[in-house]
Amino acid sequence: MSKKLNKAMAVFLGVVLLWSMNATADERSFGPVIEGYGPTYPINDRDVPLRENFVYKAVFDSAANPDETKLNTGLVSVARYLNMHARNGVSVDNMIIAVVVHGPALKTLLTDDSYFSRYGIDNPNTELVQKLHAAGVRFYVCGQSVMFGGFEKEELVGPAKVALSAMTMMTELQSDGYALLR
Repeated sequence: MSKKLNKAMAVFLGVVLLWSMNATADERSFGPVIEGYGPTYPINDRDVPLRENFVYKAVFDSAANPDETKLNTGLVSVARYLNMHARNGVSVDNMIIAVVVHGPALKTLLTDDSYFSRYGIDNPNTELVQKLHAAGVRFYVCGQSVMFGGFEKEELVGPAKVALSAMTMMTELQSDGYALLR
């Protein structure tokens, strides 16, 4: 090989090495609050800093979960929200999170036994719901969806609190200063 070709190859390999080192540093990661769920990427060159001591009050509207065999993507978003903020220095104590579950997403909060009797598999959301609850996330269930869906309160996991309706909970939580996240 000529010297020019060797030099070009060395430059190319150096660029690839630098790129791969940088890509590794910026890979998505899980945690630190909800391990195994809610992957996030670091955003080191952001223009808007996070406010110091800001309290993040958010209510997530969870109405969809079309595939019984998969995780509720809305709950994965809640994990991502917790993880990305904690990863960037926000204390879990400064994140007050509620999830209002209604419609087809109601099955997300069924016990494994109830889920199995209805869909033939264990609830794929059980572990994630437990981890979110352990992190302080509160779950509210639409009582209207319970009745329309033919569910019983006893079929729901422990953290789920039945409300009159999802609309009622959304109104109350937003009146209490929660930001609505869909």
